[in-house]
Amino acid sequence: MTPRERYRAYVQGERLDRLPYAFGGPRQSTMAAWRRQGLTPELDGRFWSWLGGDPWVGFGKLNCQPIPFFDVRIIREEGNQREWCDEWGVRRVDAIRQPTAGFATRQYLEFPVKSLADFEAMRFRYDARTPGRLVPQPGENERPTYNPDGYRVHHAGTAYDDPAHAARLNLGDAPTTLTVPGLYWTARDWAGFEGLSLLASLEPACVHAMMEHWTNFIIDLLDEPLSRVRIDQVILNEDMAYKHAAMLSPAMMREFMVPRYRRLYEFFKGHGVQAVMMDSDGHIGQIVPVFHGEAGVIDGISPVEIASDNDPGDYLEAFPRLLLDGGIDKRELRFDKPQARAETTRRYRQAWHYGRYIPTVDHGVPPDVPLRTFLYLVELGRGLADGNDPFTYQPECRLERELAPIETMFDPIVAILEAQGDGYH
Repeated sequence: MTPRERYRAYVQGERLDRLPYAFGGPRQSTMAAWRRQGLTPELDGRFWSWLGGDPWVGFGKLNCQPIPFFDVRIIREEGNQREWCDEWGVRRVDAIRQPTAGFATRQYLEFPVKSLADFEAMRFRYDARTPGRLVPQPGENERPTYNPDGYRVHHAGTAYDDPAHAARLNLGDAPTTLTVPGLYWTARDWAGFEGLSLLASLEPACVHAMMEHWTNFIIDLLDEPLSRVRIDQVILNEDMAYKHAAMLSPAMMREFMVPRYRRLYEFFKGHGVQAVMMDSDGHIGQIVPVFHGEAGVIDGISPVEIASDNDPGDYLEAFPRLLLDGGIDKRELRFDKPQARAETTRRYRQAWHYGRYIPTVDHGVPPDVPLRTFLYLVELGRGLADGNDPFTYQPECRLERELAPIETMFDPIVAILEAQGDGYH
């Protein structure tokens, strides 16, 4: 099977020659830590091909930012702390120097939408017809920003209709994917978590207006492109759950989101998309029954964070047609290889037993995961994806033998002190 054939068979619940090779993604601070643990420049330069995961092809440029931006201004800088208003109209506080890039935390102080009138005043910035949302613009990836982590910073890729790229999307052997900001995600970007929660109760017309606008925005922006290129997987980013519950009640999911998700689901399926996935951190035990079980408006969900009281087997048992990816507890990878092995084999046993599940690390791989443990997971995962016995299979650890000696290991205490130093609170 080609990777694309394999992915489509996985979606349909058909017999596979093997499970897809997928492992999880380290972020900037993780890669920086690993360079001090023996990841040489040569290996760094071909990291993903070196790991041997199944390839994917992304849709290309998709700019869902406000156009034009809000005015950026610095309110104060004190020690390692900056208070400023960003391009999205949000007043916030960031650490100027971030020791764990890719996992930066920030404090949001004020958002542009506090009422329906506020939303109506800013909605012109989110017009799907604005030029430059799908076509790269000169210099756009070089714009300066005070954002220390890249969140809310758009980096343009290749246009979907570039002839060579369109050929990869339509005719290539790799599955294709498109990630879109979802309804809750976007409304929270506009109103903030607390603000959106209050609006849902006190001014529901505003929430309806925001989510209706964003549904129309997605459809208007993608209707023509998806008529010209083949996309196998669409991921709607939501991140709408705490550690133990969703951020929106099931009743409010049904009121505000499900009718619009039904429109989006029918739109994507009508354009040949194989799997409509939701991305949501946190506990998904209220989300899955509503969106997949009752409404049938998503095919699957990721990353199934184990720290948030999720277990892939529980969901797959209850919802046999649900697609999952994730579910390898990143916390179990911080220690030795036997502990990583126990967690990884547990998930692969579930994947082979239930089907429709691709085990990967259950979020970004953090910098406190040692490089050698991650490489052990990669080789173990490839062997288990091939169908080797999870109780007896042992990887050869060939990747580890290509590393240089360790200079120093990541120290989370040092990282915390660096972030909190010089007046950062």
